Amino acid sequence: TIPVVYNTGGYEKPDQLKRLEGLVDVWLPDYKYQSPVLAEKYSHAKDYPVWAALSLEEMVRQAGTLSFDDRGIMRRGVIVRHLVLPGCVSDSKDVLEYLSDHYGNRIYVSLLRQYTPLPHVAAYPELNRSISDEEYEEVTDYALFLGMRQVYVQERECAKESFIPAFDGCGV
Repeated sequence: TIPVVYNTGGYEKPDQLKRLEGLVDVWLPDYKYQSPVLAEKYSHAKDYPVWAALSLEEMVRQAGTLSFDDRGIMRRGVIVRHLVLPGCVSDSKDVLEYLSDHYGNRIYVSLLRQYTPLPHVAAYPELNRSISDEEYEEVTDYALFLGMRQVYVQERECAKESFIPAFDGCGV
């Protein structure tokens, strides 16, 4: 059978996720911010860190123990995606610290470096650039410092517009 993967922004209420009990094999949530200030500023959702934490707790509960088939394909588990934003290394470290403290190596973490500024971020000059190699390396080094071993990293080439979906509904 093919595992069912639930791809989400991480901003759900646990009660809604409980309705999916037994239906999802692999959870793929974002964990965007640990700081309510950044969550409010960039996503207009000051409560994002609270709901992301609560929904992740429910996802981990439902997923149970990480499970892979004989080809190394995840059959059950959670892979948390975190997009490293320019100038937000401190918050990325806070996210990693939270994930490490609460879940250790019971989850996988994917540290995304593909942030590419688009015209709509003009209101936030600090986001009008890609992350530097130094910023990304500082975040990945911190994950290792915390003892996180189940971390996916991306090469610099991922930070290109060709990695950005059209978001126009085509192909859906």
